[in-house]
Amino acid sequence: MRRRDFIKGVGLSFALPVLGQEGPPVKERVEELTAPGNPAITLNHLGFLPNARKIVLFRHPGSVAPAEFTLSEIGANAKPMRWTRPLRQVNCDFGPCLAGDFTDIEQAGLYQVTVGDLRSVPFFIRPDLWRRTLPKAFSFYFQERCGVAVPNVHPACHLDDARRRDNGQHIDVTGGWHDAGDLRKWMSTALHSGIAIAQLGRNLGKEWNLDGSGLKPILEELRWGNRYWLKMQDSDGRVWDDAAGGLNGDNSDNHWTDNRVGTADDRYINPSKSGIIQAEFVTVQALITQVFREADPGYAQSCLAAGLRCRKACTPGETTDELVSWAMAAMELYRATGEQDWGQEARQLGNQLHQLQVQEFLGGQRQVRGYFRNSPTDRTPYVNAIGSAVPALVLMDLAATFPSDPSSPAWGKAAQMHLDEYVQPLSERNAFRIIPYGIFEKSPTPEKYRPLAGELTYRYFMPARKQFWWLGMTSHLENYACLLARASAVFKRRDYLDLAFRQLEWVMGANPFGACLMTGEGMNNPYPHSRYVGLIPGGIMNGIAGNPQDEPILDMEYGFDWRTTEYWAPHNAWYLWAVSEIEKGRS
Repeated sequence: MRRRDFIKGVGLSFALPVLGQEGPPVKERVEELTAPGNPAITLNHLGFLPNARKIVLFRHPGSVAPAEFTLSEIGANAKPMRWTRPLRQVNCDFGPCLAGDFTDIEQAGLYQVTVGDLRSVPFFIRPDLWRRTLPKAFSFYFQERCGVAVPNVHPACHLDDARRRDNGQHIDVTGGWHDAGDLRKWMSTALHSGIAIAQLGRNLGKEWNLDGSGLKPILEELRWGNRYWLKMQDSDGRVWDDAAGGLNGDNSDNHWTDNRVGTADDRYINPSKSGIIQAEFVTVQALITQVFREADPGYAQSCLAAGLRCRKACTPGETTDELVSWAMAAMELYRATGEQDWGQEARQLGNQLHQLQVQEFLGGQRQVRGYFRNSPTDRTPYVNAIGSAVPALVLMDLAATFPSDPSSPAWGKAAQMHLDEYVQPLSERNAFRIIPYGIFEKSPTPEKYRPLAGELTYRYFMPARKQFWWLGMTSHLENYACLLARASAVFKRRDYLDLAFRQLEWVMGANPFGACLMTGEGMNNPYPHSRYVGLIPGGIMNGIAGNPQDEPILDMEYGFDWRTTEYWAPHNAWYLWAVSEIEKGRS
């Protein structure tokens, strides 16, 4: 399937490329795939912060449920401690489930939960629990560098990138990052990663890495990525969509080359110039301007000039995707320049976005509201595989950036409505507290949509019968973790932070498979769809997807299923951004 057709069908804030090999997957029996039904203890493989809420889940298919669990300290203490606590039945769309709470245990150490003869993975309670993972997740980008030799990963590669699809002209677009478990270079996801890396630096500064290296690694990685992004800017100021995306958006460019310009294996530039990618480019250049203002003022100004040249060549659209992307760009231009015109543009776009929020109970129900429509003319609920939380995140940012604007209180209330009357009630339908992929009007495709109320339904996972292209929910959950962590600090709501942790905990092992989706952390890791370099420490996989019955599926049988196990840059981006929001709120 062509990527552009998919993008039109789904509507994403960050335009999505097709991942991995586009041929038939190793397993196409999605009708039969389900999550394991055996009893299992599930919790975050990393563990918990000392003062965080601590929940363990026990999935049981039998009629007799255990009444209690035991928590044991298994570290090096001379007198290890044990606690026995009750298990209680909780509602869960994924089958019978019990929950236990040990939030009051705050002593740092290594622990394990037992239920009868079953043991959980060992896990820590420690204050640096999440922050210590940031360097590993960040290192994914260095290992994905293209156009240079990466020690212990691959030799110098793709020094012949690339020729235009339309006229065959060779243009030097070497550099950048391989996007996923493949060798292609999508501007959309790379720019999103640049945004997240800059946000990491903004949120935590020199303290982002506990090794004392300061901002230097962040500056170096941003500069590396930007070498490629700037090369992709055409003479009219706008940027091309991708390099190495194939001759016709196919998989033909997904290969190593001989590094010699003008031979048959040269890869292609896609000369299309999608609107959302332009907005992301402007946002990145404005962020880099701010990050480098002290370290390299000349470089900062040249990046700002490139961003302004792109912005002046574009006209924002009116879809939710366009509004959030361009509002973000205008806010960062305002921060980079201090010019009121950009602030005014950001506020105008924010008001347009606010108008797309559903503030009434529609569809014959009174369960949820506060979600967004796709556009002024497309009134169906907005769903987005890697950016469903971004509209509320942008409105909250606008309220904080322009507190004296007359619309500021309304923007803040809109973000809270989305969280309190959409996110919270939907997350309460499962014991894991994950936020479903989205709500729908009735059943738009021939598969299961769970009844919500009235004419509204919901799915935890992307529809598997809408089109060939669907994947796991890692970025979806991480970007909600980012929103919730930011909202916890802004609105002083501890329950938002608790829910942010639950989204990340699913990714890090508290899921029906007991599988940690970051290579190099946790236990029971799936083998990644990474056909060219294999395991990448810190890489995060697409994650758990759903079959037509909306039941969770994950390739745990080494099937190289790209839809669930492929690495993909947005997952690392949202992880870095979300954890940095959590850590910023704690400091």
